[in-house]
Amino acid sequence: MSDDELRRAIRVLRERADSARSEGREADADGIEETIRKYQEEMAQRL
Repeated sequence: MSDDELRRAIRVLRERADSARSEGREADADGIEETIRKYQEEMAQRL
């Protein structure tokens, strides 16, 4: 994934995690946030 694709994916996943939390789907939100953390780690390694 390119840097721009990672940034876009993180942004979209944050929205989905927020939506899941507001709908009471805590387990889904936690899983999405774990994916966000992995993507953020990948971005940090590239810098």
